[in-house]
Amino acid sequence: MPTRFSYDDLKVATENFIKKLGEGGFGSIFEGCLEDGTKITVKCLDGIGQVKKSFLAEVEIISNIHHVNLVQLIRKKIIQDGAKGLAYLHEECRQNILYLDIKPPNILLDEKFNAKLSDFRLAKLIDRNQSQVMTMMRDTPDYLAPEWLSGVITEKVDVYSFDIVILKILSGQRHFEASETEEERIMLNLFRKKAKEG
Repeated sequence: MPTRFSYDDLKVATENFIKKLGEGGFGSIFEGCLEDGTKITVKCLDGIGQVKKSFLAEVEIISNIHHVNLVQLIRKKIIQDGAKGLAYLHEECRQNILYLDIKPPNILLDEKFNAKLSDFRLAKLIDRNQSQVMTMMRDTPDYLAPEWLSGVITEKVDVYSFDIVILKILSGQRHFEASETEEERIMLNLFRKKAKEG
């Protein structure tokens, strides 16, 4: 049987539901931390009735899943789905689309762990005969390709950003750790360190 928490417990753990991670099939998802330091995600349901029954069924299933290979399979699927979405934007749309904001919070998962690119507010349309576009540097520096410094960008900046996401997924590193040093935030340094550790 899964552990049950009161609404007040969850309110404290999420600091009054301030860190919203995204939207799921049944409602909004928030980040939290229990008193013992365990990181949690909290799903706030939209509506009642069938939604509640479906959600409780999902919790029952998830609470019984404990297999060493599942997370690895999910990570691989997230990478494959993200790559397919990016390839579609770059190669299959009538006009090519530069996404320009690839980072973990913009890759949402549905109930079957299908990864979906979201938040297209920074995206740019470019004609098929156009190879580059001029634009201003965006936020989230950890995922920015060096080309951003010139302001002349191509689809390669999306590929670079997605590579950083892949490294984070493979290393198990979270999107952002406030306690990280600048050196630790550079993914190549992290991989060198992990390789030395074995």
